[in-house]
Amino acid sequence: MDEDLQRTVVAFRRLVTTLNRAKTHDRLTEAAGVRLDRPDVQILVHLLDAGEPRRIGAIAEGLQVESPHVTRHVTSLEQRDLVRRVRDPDDGRAWRVTLTEEGAEVAGRCRRVTTDWFEGALAEWSEEDRADLSRLMAKLSDDLCSHLQPLVR
Repeated sequence: MDEDLQRTVVAFRRLVTTLNRAKTHDRLTEAAGVRLDRPDVQILVHLLDAGEPRRIGAIAEGLQVESPHVTRHVTSLEQRDLVRRVRDPDDGRAWRVTLTEEGAEVAGRCRRVTTDWFEGALAEWSEEDRADLSRLMAKLSDDLCSHLQPLVR
């Protein structure tokens, strides 16, 4: 393995470890003023990012988890009035999940907290470095997700 690739893998592991710590999630939800499990936040922010109602299967695929996992959390989020099911306009027999007004607000607060963390970390970076990071992170995310997709299913 070449030295650049080794440094990339080490940095990636360190970043993932930091982001996956329970305290990081606790700090996120505390700062956003909500008490939600990690999967709940992921579903809400996924729906916010999608900008439209999504089927359970599409949410599961986007989060790379199984549909029953999403269904359980969507049911809990419905009980808290953060999401609701709406008829799929393309197939009247199917349902999509959409954010309620409160759910969109909660998701927006969670996304804002994360964005603020990144903004703080990148405060001293040049616009060029920020643009490079954005481009390369999108490329890494797309390529790594595609490469690992067979392992997820």
